[in-house]
Amino acid sequence: MNSFTQIVQQIITNSLLPRKSDILQRGMIGVSAMALIAVLSFITILFLALAFYSWMGVYMAPPLAALATAGAALLISLVVALITYVALRRKPQAPPQSDELSQIMTAASVAAEEFGKSMESNPKTTLLLAGIAGFAAAKYLQK
Repeated sequence: MNSFTQIVQQIITNSLLPRKSDILQRGMIGVSAMALIAVLSFITILFLALAFYSWMGVYMAPPLAALATAGAALLISLVVALITYVALRRKPQAPPQSDELSQIMTAASVAAEEFGKSMESNPKTTLLLAGIAGFAAAKYLQK
């Protein structure tokens, strides 16, 4: 009976006191940090807008200073939205390999094997052809 109570006690403690995994704990720290950054950024932007309004209030009437502050905030928001759009735009995905491409690659590997065999059997001719190809490429690349 004693072992049965230990098993029940273990089941109850496991269900009542769930253990968080290390990844979940790190995730919660990241979410908390992002929330703190968002709140502090909002406060910072609020005070920057207030300072801009106060500065503009010296040079123009209060309604025009408020309009200039709202316009500057709108312009900054549009720039941030444009940057976000460009950063998060979907990248074109590479098309999956088709059967044609695999056939071409197979043919190229067969041709490379045949070319390698002829290079091994005729090294002097291979060297001469490589030299001629090098001179032709140099003439072409100089233009």
